[in-house]
Amino acid sequence: MAVREFCVWKGLILALLLFAVDGHKRPLFMVTFPSVIETGSNAKLCASLLKPQESVTMTVSLLDGENGMTQLVQQVSSKPFHRCFCFQAPRVDGESVQTLKVEVQGKVFRATEERKVMFRRYLPLTFIQTDKPIYNPGQTVNFRVVTMDGKFLPHNQMYNLVVVEDNNNNRIGQWTNISSTGWILQLSHELNPEAQIGMYTLKAFIGDQIISHVFEVKKYVLPRFDVTVNQPQKYSVADVGLKVEACAKYTYGQPVPGQALVEVCRDPLPYVVVPELTRWCLNQTAKV
Repeated sequence: MAVREFCVWKGLILALLLFAVDGHKRPLFMVTFPSVIETGSNAKLCASLLKPQESVTMTVSLLDGENGMTQLVQQVSSKPFHRCFCFQAPRVDGESVQTLKVEVQGKVFRATEERKVMFRRYLPLTFIQTDKPIYNPGQTVNFRVVTMDGKFLPHNQMYNLVVVEDNNNNRIGQWTNISSTGWILQLSHELNPEAQIGMYTLKAFIGDQIISHVFEVKKYVLPRFDVTVNQPQKYSVADVGLKVEACAKYTYGQPVPGQALVEVCRDPLPYVVVPELTRWCLNQTAKV
C-alpha cells in the first residue's frame, strides 16, 4: 500500500489505541489510529517517538489472516518526531477485524506491540420526507427521497421500487426503476377522496434494503383563528384591579371581532377541600 505523509484527514476518530514503552533509558513511542475504519477509504495513523538513545526504525504493518502482512509505515530516525501518514484501507465485504503491528528496532532496543482494528463497509443512508405529517382524504402527498454516502454527501441513486401503502398494507401507488435527479427524487401521490383513515407508509427499495416513512390520513379542519390570554402570574389582594388581556387573530393575522368572557375564580382554601365552601368567581364580558 502506498503511504502519503501529512495528508488531510476528514474521518471521525471513534477511539484511540495507544502503544507506549516507558523506561529510564528506553525510548517512548506511540501510534494512534481509529478503532473503526471505513473500507477502501483514505485512512490515517500518527506515530510519535520520544527520547531515542540511538537510531531506531519504526515499522507499522497490517496483519490479515487471509492476505498476510502489509507494511503501512516505516520511519528511521535518531531524533524525536511526530508525524501522520495516510494509507489506503483494504476493501472488505461487511466487517473485518485485523491486527495493526508496531515494531521499533535499534541496535540495543527492540519492542513490538499489536492492537486490533476493524474495517467496515458503510451502507448509504436514505431518507424519505413528506411536505406535512397529516393529510385529508383527497389531498396530494408530496414527498422526496435522498440518499447520502458514508460521509453524508448526497448522490444520485437508482431505486428499484418506491411504493405507497395504505393503513391495511395495500399498495395504492408505485414507481419502478426510478433514479434521483440532482441528488433528490421528488414524487407525489393523490389520495382518494374516500381514502380510509389511518397511518400510511412510503417505502423505497435499494436492492435488499428497505427504507420506510409513515404519515397519517385523517379528516381535520384547520383552526380559523387562535386566542391568546395574558394575565399576571401573581396577584395580591391589596392590588386594585386585575388586568387580563384576551386577543383573537385569524390564521392570516387579522383580528377577530366578537365578545370575550373572562372568569376569575379563587379557592377559599387552596390546599384543603371543604364541601361547605364554594369558589369565589368574578365574570366580565368585553368586546374584542
